Amino acid sequence: MAGLGHGRGWATANAGVEAYEWTVDPQQGLVQGPLDLEFLRGHRIALNLADDQIALLVHGRDLKAIFLDGGHVLDVGRGDGQVSPDCHLVFVALTRGLDAAWTGDDPLRVGDDGAPVIGSCSVSISRPGRFFETFLAGLAQWDEAFLRRLIRQTVRAAVTGLLEVAAADPLGLQARLTALDPQQLDDELAPFGLSCARVAFYTASPPVEVAPAATAGHLADLRHN
Repeated sequence: MAGLGHGRGWATANAGVEAYEWTVDPQQGLVQGPLDLEFLRGHRIALNLADDQIALLVHGRDLKAIFLDGGHVLDVGRGDGQVSPDCHLVFVALTRGLDAAWTGDDPLRVGDDGAPVIGSCSVSISRPGRFFETFLAGLAQWDEAFLRRLIRQTVRAAVTGLLEVAAADPLGLQARLTALDPQQLDDELAPFGLSCARVAFYTASPPVEVAPAATAGHLADLRHN
């Protein structure tokens, strides 16, 4: 028994009851599914999840359960202790990176004057329940590109919100950008179920300090003997 670990790669079922083996292909995207359980009514699913994978059990708009990495057996049916066939499963890759970048051709705009900011950040899903409520609840279908656009818009709003207070002063904005770190963005993204692993932003054009004007007549006393 000691070699069984925490259950990854194995599952149990009552004698004579065949379980459908179900694993997640890590190449198929950030969020996979939904898997409709109706066609598995009366059967069991041996669900095997890797370290960075979770499964969400969803009924309508409600999140009923979160299955963490390891092995799980789901008995689909209407009886006590069974998973309702009205539910579906959504699979999420927690550590799959979500990079968002803004260039000189498509910068962030902050403040009333729309000061251009360029840079990038990398985020991931850290709170599956909040992520589901923000991006997936109520959706019957989605695709990778659609979800990434939504996440990018959320990150854009979080970054610009952090920079608004300093946007009126180019030098202040540069200082604010220099001090920006992943933890600050984490605090803004946490309500959406996201966290930030890396952040790097800059003003699109370096701020210029205005040099004091030369004193009138300062050079007038220079003479050649």
